[in-house]
Parts: sequence; structure tokens; C-alpha cells
Amino acid sequence: MTIHLPEDLERFVHEAVRAGRYAHEDDLIRDALEQLRTRTPTPTPGLGSIGAMRDDAELLDKTPRTSWKGAGHAR
Repeated sequence: MTIHLPEDLERFVHEAVRAGRYAHEDDLIRDALEQLRTRTPTPTPGLGSIGAMRDDAELLDKTPRTSWKGAGHAR
């Protein structure tokens, strides 16, 4: 696999390896992707758009009721 990074990120990767934080560039990229994977919610298999609708409903439940005022909605 080949990836292309913006110059600033490429420089960051090279500097981290030069500083000894990682042995190879691949190690930093692997670590970053593993951290991203642990922070990213895993979709519930088989729910498809139903899962997305559930997530939207949960988000709306967290929306402050004051945001509805003045928007023409009676709440």
C-alpha cells in the first residue's frame, strides 16, 4: 500500500522516527490507525440505515430544548 501525506504530516512522521519515538514510518502509521480504530464506534451489523437513524435520534435527544424555541416549533 502506498499513501500520500501532506508535507507537514510527512515531516511529522519523519521527525518522530528520527527522534526515536518509532523505529520506522510504518510503525507510526500503524499506531495512529490502531488508535483511530479504537476511538471509532463499530457499526452494529445488520442495522444499516436503521442504526444511523438510531444514532440521529440519540443526538436529537441530547439537543437542548431551547434550540427549538423561536424556530416555529411548539415544544
